[in-house]
Amino acid sequence: MKLLWLLVGAAASVAAVPYQRTINLRLMTYNIRYNVKPSKAEDGEELWPIRRPLMAAQLNYELAGRPDSLVCMQEVTYPQAMDLMDDFGDDWALTGGGRWDGAKKGELSPIFYRRSIWNLEQTKTYWLSRTPDKAGSIGWDAELPRIVTVGRFRHIHTGARVVYMCTHFDWEGKKSQEHSAAIIVDLADRWSSHKRESLPVFIAGDLNATPDSPAYNLLATQFYDLKYEVPSNKRFGHQKTYTGFNIDGSEDMELDHMFVRDPMDIRFKSFAVLNTRYDDGIFISDHRPVVVDMEITQIARKY
Repeated sequence: MKLLWLLVGAAASVAAVPYQRTINLRLMTYNIRYNVKPSKAEDGEELWPIRRPLMAAQLNYELAGRPDSLVCMQEVTYPQAMDLMDDFGDDWALTGGGRWDGAKKGELSPIFYRRSIWNLEQTKTYWLSRTPDKAGSIGWDAELPRIVTVGRFRHIHTGARVVYMCTHFDWEGKKSQEHSAAIIVDLADRWSSHKRESLPVFIAGDLNATPDSPAYNLLATQFYDLKYEVPSNKRFGHQKTYTGFNIDGSEDMELDHMFVRDPMDIRFKSFAVLNTRYDDGIFISDHRPVVVDMEITQIARKY
């Protein structure tokens, strides 16, 4: 009997041996500007058929050789999402529903990922309103429904898990922005664990809020702004993320942000705000993409 207990104890000890799993992750957030009708185009704005190939080239370049990437976008209509899926290739998938019906109607805030790299374990679209589970609901002083797409992803090769939240706050309703930030904080807490495992939760998107705004400050007191987690000598590009299709910089603002709920066991390697206008003079979008590279190490246990 004593020998039996020794064997059982040894088996339990072996089963609980921890092991380390590491992934090199690139996160991106990009407001791509919806496909406006010609009569609605802003000064300096080209239509989607002209912008699309430039955006596809930019994204494919930034994601080449980085299979672990997760890409968060805003102002994506369903036809645009299908265009980008064609441009990315067969390995890519997306999660996220339209803001009016949770499916194809209205703006999506989708997360794109490679199916050969990530398994989407759980996903949900929430509305930034008093009724987050009600499709099409409008919150407080917002003009339109606003959403956040949440996905829990399992890295197929290592088993590591991450949660990515992709959102787009109202552009004018300050009360809506603050309440939306509070909803984001609550959701991040709820999604931060899975089967006793603590998960890294990343929050990204177009907040329509500058760093001196109440909505940004609420998030910055609960989370960590990834820009400041990266050493200054590893930050590249612009500070402002919105251009308004204006070449003189007079409308530039810092509206697009990326946060992490808990930076423990994450080594942040670089941060960049990229260009969206090159020698041809065409704006790819009225927002610039924000990109962060990192190495995540998780301790797991074999059972």
